[in-house]
Amino acid sequence: MRKRTLVIGAARSGVAVTELLLKHSEAVVLTDTRAAGIVLKEFPQILDYEKNPNFESIFGMQPGLEILKVIDEVVVSPGVPLIIPIIQAAYEQGIPVTGEVEAAYRLTRTPFIAVTGTNGKTTTTTLLGELFKASGRGTYVVGNIGDPITNYVDSATADEVFVTEISSFQLETIHTFRPRAAAILNLTPDHLDRHLTMENYVNAKGRIFENQTSEDLLVLNGDDPLVCQLGEKAVSKKAVFSYQKTVAYGAWCLNGEIYINDGQEKIFVCREDELGIIGPHNTMNALAALTLAYFSDVQLDVIVEVLRSFKGVEHRLEMVGCFAGVTYINDSKGTNTNATITALNAVKEPIILLAGGYDKKEDYSELMELVAKRVKLLIVLGVTADDLIKAAKAKGVLAITKVDNYEEAVACAKAQAESGDTVLLSPACASWDMFDNYEIRGRVFKRLVTENQ
Repeated sequence: MRKRTLVIGAARSGVAVTELLLKHSEAVVLTDTRAAGIVLKEFPQILDYEKNPNFESIFGMQPGLEILKVIDEVVVSPGVPLIIPIIQAAYEQGIPVTGEVEAAYRLTRTPFIAVTGTNGKTTTTTLLGELFKASGRGTYVVGNIGDPITNYVDSATADEVFVTEISSFQLETIHTFRPRAAAILNLTPDHLDRHLTMENYVNAKGRIFENQTSEDLLVLNGDDPLVCQLGEKAVSKKAVFSYQKTVAYGAWCLNGEIYINDGQEKIFVCREDELGIIGPHNTMNALAALTLAYFSDVQLDVIVEVLRSFKGVEHRLEMVGCFAGVTYINDSKGTNTNATITALNAVKEPIILLAGGYDKKEDYSELMELVAKRVKLLIVLGVTADDLIKAAKAKGVLAITKVDNYEEAVACAKAQAESGDTVLLSPACASWDMFDNYEIRGRVFKRLVTENQ
């Protein structure tokens, strides 16, 4: 009897897993609460799926719970909360609830190297992908970073590698997923609107190693107590990276020099000022990528060359330009307070900060302590604008302007900026109140900054 899968959420991963399952002759019901016209405009290929007798779509509503009577498995897109009624009913009825990562893992022989953490995932994953590509190995940089893994399951071989950014949302729905090597970069409060508690969030991140064995590698941030504590639960072979101390197995940076220790000897890699990405946070990202690559048999000379040439990724402390002596930086990926704190510590003063967006239920007090010291003007907008103002005033921040949209925000920043200032977009919040994703938000900021210059 043909397996029948309910795919909830017609976004990138949901559509990709639908296509993969249909190719493997499974029956699929694809559902999304958005109207059919909206979904089909974004993913016109679904019209081709409609010609397949094994495909059915339900748009504009949640399907009734009775559909579960004929469903063998539920595949959930990462953005869909697991608390919605049909998913809870599936759990209660013992129907497996999985995600695109798990679906891809089951159908491929290609090994995974996975990166998770609160901040730095995309930079580290992108850098790691470049390291593997430079080594000559077939490499797919996938997951939360961009392309769904399922796009490449049928073409990737056992000799190639999936370098994968994995979010806490994606880890919630794994069952057998086992990366050959994995890294946990850091852990600070994030997505508490979904996970509700920090404990739940940390436990979700920890699932990255739950199926690893002693043959697999787990790379941990040795400077993050939460990461170290979480890593104690793993049976994996562990390596550590640090910006504060030498390590017996892993990589570190001290006094501006980067080393790696393979358990037998310490090996000089390069100077910190040779890295193509700047700032202590980026050095940590580089150390994580270095450790994963080195212990996955990428040659050291290849690693050094890529570390020197890699210049970072879009929306992460991205230089937009310098106009009339004012530097504009796009850090739209700064979607939580810790990321924005990192950004504020990485750029030069005086700073005009643009912040605000979708509410992820974070505490802004620590951020505002730094704002009070380093920011000359705070421009706020979005759903969290009033919360940011309240938190800022509690820390003595008085130079605050509230605006309604990004056109007003950038116009205000341009009007108030003086030569020598830095205008920094680092919202400390998600983009979903105003944009579909942080990439669109960042590109709108860049367009507004550069037009008429």
